[in-house]
Amino acid sequence: MANTVRNNTLRTLASRNLAGRPVRTGALLAVVTILALAFFGGTMFTMNLNTGMTSMERRLGADLMVVPQNTAQKAEALLTDGNPSTFYFTKDIVAKVKQADGIAQASEQTYIASLAAECCAEKLQIIGYDPATDFVIEPWVASQFDGTLEDGQMIAGANVNVSTDGTVELYGRRWSIVAQLAATGTNLDNSVFINLNTVPEMVAASAAVSQRIMPEEYAHKAISTVLIKVAEGYDAQTVAERIKDLDPSFTQLGYVYPGGITATTKTALNALVTYLAVFVAAIWIMGVIVLLAVFASSVNERKREFASLRILGATRGMLASILLRESASIGLIGGVLGVSIASLAIFPFSTLISRQLQLPYLQASLPAVFGIMILTVLCAVVIAIVGSVIVLVRVGRPEAYLVLREGE
Repeated sequence: MANTVRNNTLRTLASRNLAGRPVRTGALLAVVTILALAFFGGTMFTMNLNTGMTSMERRLGADLMVVPQNTAQKAEALLTDGNPSTFYFTKDIVAKVKQADGIAQASEQTYIASLAAECCAEKLQIIGYDPATDFVIEPWVASQFDGTLEDGQMIAGANVNVSTDGTVELYGRRWSIVAQLAATGTNLDNSVFINLNTVPEMVAASAAVSQRIMPEEYAHKAISTVLIKVAEGYDAQTVAERIKDLDPSFTQLGYVYPGGITATTKTALNALVTYLAVFVAAIWIMGVIVLLAVFASSVNERKREFASLRILGATRGMLASILLRESASIGLIGGVLGVSIASLAIFPFSTLISRQLQLPYLQASLPAVFGIMILTVLCAVVIAIVGSVIVLVRVGRPEAYLVLREGE
């Protein structure tokens, strides 16, 4: 019975020690929480950027985009995370462009920037495309919608808030939404997709309630870009030169190379990830130093405490158990707090983060998120236990009666 009471008392000592020394416990918890927050937040931030980059590479299926004069920057912004735009040339140019050598596939799209809509806090990008010839959007759409996009219907991006009746209001008219696509981390998430036959309807609707988005005579022949997949043995720059040779005026057109945009974005992303890794590493180095300092500062105090317990019959194994329980508790609580605080900053504001970064930013999968959460808490527990080893080693060296004589 005496042994049972003694063991139960020793088991509760860890929690009583933590509660009885709030300053030391608070300092340790603060350090471990900051370490966990930096590790989880930095890791999730990096993973989301990489996930967005992978998604962007999959969506930029064209090797070359031919766009109107002085609109290349607007087209590039549409591929990343820029503002919605309206620009166009006419279908007769498209027919000529398709005659160039080295083109394996070609399809046209029309871009229209809507006014502010009820469904969204900002303007939408309206993208008209030809499902029969498209090789960029259609494969993505087909993974979630196996029907035919009829005239007057829309497919909504992930960030578009669709009404409960399955519609979106644009230009005073309710448009039927037949599907909503998965998130990509790019501006496509803030877009709606229509077939090219619906473009004149959209122009007419805009004229009825506001300023017409383009002259009426262009409604049936406006095209914003020709998307091109080059044939094997050709490169995008060579095909662009072949297009320019078709007509002297084609030298004034804009030529966008999505692969180059991907490379530029990846360079910017890699630089950001590097800075972030250095920052997290610096936080961890400083945090571990502070953690060790706090543990070390309590050595003398813990010597007398544990010496007294030794005299009362506690073995060194029991003392080690008490100390490890304290450390594990601090690591667990600090790890959970760090993950929770970082989650509150990252998950609810992912759309805002993406908009501010102007980089593809897409939330990683749930299994990956939970895996990083568990890893973060485990790391916090381990680093707290490692920090306590310095106390464990030092209090275990002198005999109990010698410790009690110290300072007398």
